[in-house]
Amino acid sequence: MAPRSTLFALLLTWAAATWDLASAQATNETGPIAYPFYSRPDLDSIVLTVTRHNDSLISPGYIFMAPYQVLQPGPYLFDNAGNLVWSGYSQSGPASSHDFRVCEFNGSDHLCMYQGNQALGYARGHGIIMDNSFSVVKSVQTGGGLPPADQHDFNTINGGAQALMTIFRPLQYDLSAYNITSGQGWIMEGIFQEVDTMTSEVLFEWRSLDHVNTSASFVLPNTTDVSGDGLSKDTAWDYFHINAVDKSVDGDYLVSSRHAEALYKINATDGSIIWQLGGKASNFQQNFNFSYQHDVRFQSENSTTTILSFFDNAYDGFNSSADFSEGKLVALDNSTMTATLLQTYGNPRPYGGNDTSGGLLSASQGNLQMLPNGNAFLGWGSNAFVSECTADGESIFSAYFATTGALHYRASKFNFTSSPTDSPALYTYAHNDTGATTFYASWNGATEVVTWNYYGGSSATSLSKLGSAKKTGFETASTQPGYHALTLVEAVDSNGKAIRNSSVTTTFVPGSVLAKACTDTQCPLLGTFNSATTPQNSTSSLPTSASTAVMGNWQLVGALACFIVCFL
Repeated sequence: MAPRSTLFALLLTWAAATWDLASAQATNETGPIAYPFYSRPDLDSIVLTVTRHNDSLISPGYIFMAPYQVLQPGPYLFDNAGNLVWSGYSQSGPASSHDFRVCEFNGSDHLCMYQGNQALGYARGHGIIMDNSFSVVKSVQTGGGLPPADQHDFNTINGGAQALMTIFRPLQYDLSAYNITSGQGWIMEGIFQEVDTMTSEVLFEWRSLDHVNTSASFVLPNTTDVSGDGLSKDTAWDYFHINAVDKSVDGDYLVSSRHAEALYKINATDGSIIWQLGGKASNFQQNFNFSYQHDVRFQSENSTTTILSFFDNAYDGFNSSADFSEGKLVALDNSTMTATLLQTYGNPRPYGGNDTSGGLLSASQGNLQMLPNGNAFLGWGSNAFVSECTADGESIFSAYFATTGALHYRASKFNFTSSPTDSPALYTYAHNDTGATTFYASWNGATEVVTWNYYGGSSATSLSKLGSAKKTGFETASTQPGYHALTLVEAVDSNGKAIRNSSVTTTFVPGSVLAKACTDTQCPLLGTFNSATTPQNSTSSLPTSASTAVMGNWQLVGALACFIVCFL
């Protein structure tokens, strides 16, 4: 009979071959899976694959997003190279997160996002404000006896003193005009409130049924995935579908209705409609079309001209008005009541390389952010993409985190400096107690780390500096000469100032049997992708069938390994 060590080595060889076969079949259709970080194996981050990157033209800053229908949903930060900076999985609770971004609050930059329980086409929850340590400092709610806030907008204004929030409210309604005659039907009303962020006091409220007739809707009951059939409160007909609200410098409001395919300027005194752009009764002559739009924003306004930006989906999964979705910048002449298209922002050849497609068509969600340098940044909603364009519409950046299945409501780009309450994480490995020691260092959310200093020794009181390495990506690997039983890593900023240390860590040394399957820098990790053979910043995942097969193989590996080690 062969020795146990030989059988174990053969077993690992067979398992690695099985893994390679399954990973070759991966198509990334079920959502992105990150390769393991040795220092933070708890993080199964999405992976952002960059397909277009023009260094000389893209704007500085970090990419903010909150993907869902992924393994670890939540708020995320990435740099322009696609490296993970922060995973906020479960940071502020288990509910879905949306529209993660920088916002002003109490006179300084904070982080804002919506968090709530997801329903079909809307949500129930509240606004979250965090400081630069990623600690929650404020929860903002709607009021007035209405349902909790909806996901579609949590828009802080006036330096964060107030917030604009949307609400979806089901109401009993006479829908006999829509062939619902056996009883009282149900309609979904779109509402927005301006609230005080400190007290959640309602300062202004607007309700769609008071001002927009049901006949304005392009989406009839039971015609789309989110229309509702009007037969119950849980399936109320969503005739309006409010999805954005903003406030102008003159104090009036701007509302977007996806299902009326219209934008409304709302009088801040009585809630009346000052003008309507798009839809069945537009007040403007337009040289452009749009439909199922999201994220309308005032860019500037004076007595004669209003500049607006929005994301034109042009598609709801059932009907389309264009071949591709795109961001739009438009000018409204308030004297002649004409609307002119100024610029569009698309994402042609989004996958790069040999991709010949003209762009992306997003059936839901999405946003357009106008950046300080004139560039435009876009989140593509139901398409798991982000992109950036120059002011004249040239596409200079594109990246994706899944091909199908995964979603994100909005994405944005901001400069941001963090100061996490957490400390750096460290894992160290040595193949034996006579060779070198490999350090794996990371610090979730830290934006100021430039260099890592490495320390090692035989006791916690005798650690000495071994060397330094430039920070690369989320996790930096560096091999230092000699075996060091205890280790520590120190984060250093661009001025050479030490920021914070990790805890003292015990170096892992494999036993004699396991060591045969290991290299000088790491051992293969069961049940995960092997980052020794696959780049950390690559995107990969397994379809359900392949994933099941691979995990089944690794479970068989474990059972056979136990049998060999324990009984042979």
